[in-house]
Amino acid sequence: MVFRDLWLLAGPVLIGVGAGTGQPMVTGIGVVVLVVGVLARLWARYIFRRVSVRSDLSEVRAFQGETVELRFELENRKPLPLPWFDLRLAVSEELDVEGEEPVAASAPGLNWLTRRGALGWYERRRWRLRLTASERGQFQLGPTQLHSADILGLFPRHWNDGGTTAFLAYPRIFALDDFGLPADRPLGESKGRNRIFEDPLRIAGLRDYEPGDPLRRIDWKATARRGELQSRVYEPSAVQHLYVLLNIDTLEHSWEGYLKDDLERNVSMAASLAVWATDQRYAVGLLANGSLPNSDRPIRLAPSRARSQLTRILETLAVVQPLTMGDLASRLRRESGRLPLGSTLVLAVAYVPDELAEVMRRLQHEGYRVAVVVTSERVDLDKLHGLPVHIAGRRFEASEVIV
Repeated sequence: MVFRDLWLLAGPVLIGVGAGTGQPMVTGIGVVVLVVGVLARLWARYIFRRVSVRSDLSEVRAFQGETVELRFELENRKPLPLPWFDLRLAVSEELDVEGEEPVAASAPGLNWLTRRGALGWYERRRWRLRLTASERGQFQLGPTQLHSADILGLFPRHWNDGGTTAFLAYPRIFALDDFGLPADRPLGESKGRNRIFEDPLRIAGLRDYEPGDPLRRIDWKATARRGELQSRVYEPSAVQHLYVLLNIDTLEHSWEGYLKDDLERNVSMAASLAVWATDQRYAVGLLANGSLPNSDRPIRLAPSRARSQLTRILETLAVVQPLTMGDLASRLRRESGRLPLGSTLVLAVAYVPDELAEVMRRLQHEGYRVAVVVTSERVDLDKLHGLPVHIAGRRFEASEVIV
């Protein structure tokens, strides 16, 4: 910009030369150069005064594949026009813009949505576009760049707005009966002697120990007093708990990478189970062997029937990454002490290590109602012997998206 200002010196120089040589034409040219240069400089200096750029979305949360509206506006609230403008809005490359072909931005993962033209005094330009998230995840709109100059283009100006708008795309939700699971009882009938859900915090009494009672049911103080094993009897719970278990691993070793299609099917199945369980008035929870972005905390949402619980679960599943924090079997062992007796545990899985299958069988033996939903044909079903198994597999390709 310093070099562009140097040519303004040509005006005074020409005026001086013309006055010294007695050439009025040279003096006139110098005056014109000086006046035009000063006006252009002032124009460029104030060109972005009272100019605003606004962008917003009709919804900041939507499901993968849903369309939202982007409102984009440029306004000039002063008598000095913009002879030309080049407006650029950054959008995540996973966001498809209907009827547009955004150009790649220098920042990785972003594209530029561009608009060009001229903006007169006190003029406003508006654009309405339709965006669709091709993938689940957390995306952004912004930052914004605006380029313009004076009418001669002598002093270009650039304006940057670093503000961003976050957009969250939930995973796809499918109807469970599309996978061959009955819509009313997708996990089958409850079997075994624990036919009602019990509240371990509400003890109704004691009874003699029966073979098969889990150790946590035994009251050791009463056993010591009577000299015989005594088991607690719990009052029925009005709340039914369902834990959605998500195994993020798709391959045996993390260094092998991951299978994207398998992971996406797995996440969609976990989300579909959470939606179904919420409709059935379960207290729904989520446990996965991963962590939230920019966090070292594992994914764990305790079962709840709060209105915001399903939103929290979907938001968590939307940002699930392929990187894991250990194996799910270890996470489940640590969590098992917090699970209320009679809880339903549903495992969505595309890869089943031996340790995970063994933990699920142990929990089933302890009185929990368990089920495994297999989302990949690569799973060795022999590892799941003795567990209720539902196979989804390629049914995802023909399943109906319900939201």
